[in-house]
Amino acid sequence: MGIMILTVGKRQSDELSAQTEEYLKRISPFAVIKVKYIKDSGELKDDRKSTMKQESERLLEEMSGYRNTVLLDREGESISSEDFAGLLGTDPLCFIIGGSFGVDERVKKSAWKKISFSEMTFPHKLFRVMLLEQIYRGFTIRKKMRYHK
Repeated sequence: MGIMILTVGKRQSDELSAQTEEYLKRISPFAVIKVKYIKDSGELKDDRKSTMKQESERLLEEMSGYRNTVLLDREGESISSEDFAGLLGTDPLCFIIGGSFGVDERVKKSAWKKISFSEMTFPHKLFRVMLLEQIYRGFTIRKKMRYHK
């Protein structure tokens, strides 16, 4: 099984990076998982539309090799951890975390599924850890392990 996480932004070196690495390690017995950081358009922060367009173009290029892409979007469908675990049976699977202004309609239309973790907004580096934790939880649900209660 293969999972790719495409995330707009830079790899950070901090306490959340340690959590990211911990979950990547926990997931490794279940699946080959990779995180690819897509360059953000930080220099265009004043022009939201242009920033979103450039970042979306980079995402679309990377997404093109995946049929099963899951866009993580506040406007997506809210699902349970058990339903999320069901997604993990799809191979290969690509999760997409857009930039700080989101993604444009082309990315939304290209996604196989759109799911929401919450209507709230989270910092990207924290959300990456939350996604990895849910992926790990999903595998433990599928394997009927004690982690998920």
